[in-house]
Amino acid sequence: MRHRAVTYAAPMDAGTDPATDPAGDPATGPVPARAPGPRGALLAGSGLLLVALLALVSLLPVPYAALSPGPVRDTLGEQDGEPVISITGLPTYPTSGALDLTTVSVQGGPSSPLTVAELLWAWREPSTSLLRREQLYPQGQSADEAEEEGQAEMTGSQEAAKVAALRELGIEVPTGLTVADTLADTADADADAADDGLRRGDVITSVDGTAVDDVAALRAQVAAAEVGQELAVGVRRDDEDLVVPVRTSAGEDGRPRLGVTLSTYDLPVDIEVRLADVIGPSAGTMFALAIVDQLTPGEMTGGERIAGTGSIDADGQVGVIGGLRQKVLGAQAAGADYFLAPAAECPEVRGQVPAGVRLVPVRTLHEARLAVEAIGRGESADLPSCPG
Repeated sequence: MRHRAVTYAAPMDAGTDPATDPAGDPATGPVPARAPGPRGALLAGSGLLLVALLALVSLLPVPYAALSPGPVRDTLGEQDGEPVISITGLPTYPTSGALDLTTVSVQGGPSSPLTVAELLWAWREPSTSLLRREQLYPQGQSADEAEEEGQAEMTGSQEAAKVAALRELGIEVPTGLTVADTLADTADADADAADDGLRRGDVITSVDGTAVDDVAALRAQVAAAEVGQELAVGVRRDDEDLVVPVRTSAGEDGRPRLGVTLSTYDLPVDIEVRLADVIGPSAGTMFALAIVDQLTPGEMTGGERIAGTGSIDADGQVGVIGGLRQKVLGAQAAGADYFLAPAAECPEVRGQVPAGVRLVPVRTLHEARLAVEAIGRGESADLPSCPG
């Protein structure tokens, strides 16, 4: 928009005599400045009102969310000085290069709706995609509920990645009710949680003397208790059978709970994932690859920087995710030359693959592993590619 410059005349000096002022016309003197008439005042007021209305409209919320490239994290690297993935109980081997998980930054979630001004700004950004908010968040979902769901998805993806990686290496993973997290492991832990006795890695075997071998049986035993009641929970910890006291707490629905997150697998090795600022399920494939790399001799990447995305299940099947275009752009900015993408999502980025990035479609963890190994050996020419 062009802005016009306006100059106003200075007011006449009150001590000047128009009839004798040599600077003015002897007959009329200097022409005095006119005060704005009714029409000018009306136009000026209308303009100010229009500006105020436009400013107000720009702050109105809209039912859209904006997706843009988010941070990239190397699963072979460190977080706050600690390894992102650490493994104890099996020999590990040095790694090199990078196996980057990619993320998407979202504006317009339940806690901070997108405004008209933000929508227009996002619309003009080539790297940003706009979606209806209900495509990402269920109707009526609160910010706390969205955060809790994202955290649960991340925990699930980590557990599935551990199981898939071990199975890819031929390591048997028995089923069992394993404690993946407790309230004491979280930032909002209450004081009593640390004294309840359950620890990460415990395998729950009984409640008050009744054996439990699946989630349904465990829930039935806990549901029969009262909120605040102390239960005798049998666990297997470090090859030792113990009974620990656990006081139930109230869940969101008011029913009693143990206050733990469970995995249905009994991992034969301790694998810890530290990644505080990422939620959702789509890092599973890259977590699994990093675990495989650490547990196998040699440097799987050959020093290359390889990025990727995709959820994973315990059987090693790679699942589809969202925001693939933004993740590829984030990987390009981080310097990755290769990107492992869920094969089913190749059409999403047709014609939008940035120069210098090779998109390799994968359907399973085994395919992803073979692709990384081929890249590491310098034999990527025969790998499949998503159409550019």
